[in-house]
Amino acid sequence: MRIDRLEVATSTDSMEMRLHPRITLVTGLGRLEREALTAEIATVLGTGRPGLNAELLEDTGRILLVERPIDGPPRVVDALNGENVSESFRTENEAISIAGSLGVRQTDLRSFLRLGAVNLKEEEHRDELIRRLGRLDQDRLWAAALTLAEVEVEVAKQSGESQSSSRHELYADAIEECHLAVERAHERLENTRAALTASSAALALLAFIGVLILHPIAALPFLALSMFCGGAGYYNYRQLEQARKAEVHVLNAAGLESYFNLQLIQVEALTARREHRTGAIKLHEIHRYAKECWQQLVGTVPLEWAVAHRTEIEAAARGLYRGTAPVTNPAEMVDRIQRHLDRAGSRLGESLPALLDDPFTILDDFDLAAVLSMITDHAHIGQVVLLTDDQRVRGWADQLADRFAAAVLELGAGSGLAPRSGTVEQQPQADEAAVRVHTWG
Repeated sequence: MRIDRLEVATSTDSMEMRLHPRITLVTGLGRLEREALTAEIATVLGTGRPGLNAELLEDTGRILLVERPIDGPPRVVDALNGENVSESFRTENEAISIAGSLGVRQTDLRSFLRLGAVNLKEEEHRDELIRRLGRLDQDRLWAAALTLAEVEVEVAKQSGESQSSSRHELYADAIEECHLAVERAHERLENTRAALTASSAALALLAFIGVLILHPIAALPFLALSMFCGGAGYYNYRQLEQARKAEVHVLNAAGLESYFNLQLIQVEALTARREHRTGAIKLHEIHRYAKECWQQLVGTVPLEWAVAHRTEIEAAARGLYRGTAPVTNPAEMVDRIQRHLDRAGSRLGESLPALLDDPFTILDDFDLAAVLSMITDHAHIGQVVLLTDDQRVRGWADQLADRFAAAVLELGAGSGLAPRSGTVEQQPQADEAAVRVHTWG
């Protein structure tokens, strides 16, 4: 997944920034501005916000338009055929999230995309939580987690059953009316079938006799009456079929296979015992108690977050968790950059942009050359965005830009995003750095 265009729209204006599908170098930004740009990229790939739009390129070549209008619901559109493909990116909480559909949680998205020499506050907070949970008794911690998870599954199951019952009750009257229509149509068909068949046969016989004894014209009334009797029988049959189709349609809407299923549900509801309702009350009490035990043990840490970071927590309990602490060893930084590129490029089945927020300051020329070679290789399978003012990286990126293999964006204080009008070269303004964009073919 590569970002081709990032657009910020307001009620009166819109600004956009275009990124190279392989390598983009962004210079001239301070630490706060780099964090803000990182947040925007993470937001557009996550649950987003109104006015933040993007054009994305999947690894398969499909182009997606992520549209989040200020005054309308968000959606994801296939740019080739205009098809709304939002459901493919809808998460469990009904939000549209590109990264969420790949299994990356919104709270972890920025740290998943970004690697820097200095940690963000959210990364420091995550490490602090992991180490704090690692200091707890692990048997007690995961026993409490398992208990709470099992109880929540039972509560969700019971809630689903109650919603299903409510749905059946909602359609009960319509099902009864349709079934009554089917019975009436069936009764009318059975009551008239014998008489209509006999009448049609007798009239046909009379028509045959009239042809033999009198004149062929004399048979016409009898033939007409015989056809009328046959048509009446066919009409009654069609009425029965239509009534059955209407009943099946309502049953499907209610999630039932037959009218007999509704009868079983109604019988179970009538014969439900008091202890069943008491059991539901006890289950909710157990859930409340399990949740209180979990919160007393870990505080406000969500169960889902702890389970998602179980490997790190257990590593911290064994004293093996290194976290995302600032790196001062060049060799360790090179290794961390390699692991970050691998994670963003291949572990999800679909790549995500890898943001390198100035991790090059502690690298000598030899280590930097190795890292730039990694980035060049990774750019064939995933997008890389470099946020740095390192002149060595700038010279390397300029050489790639001259071959249309990268883009260099010079964003000074107050420059913001490139105007939507598509200006590629902007002349320097007073007290503002120039914006130079190398485009690609």
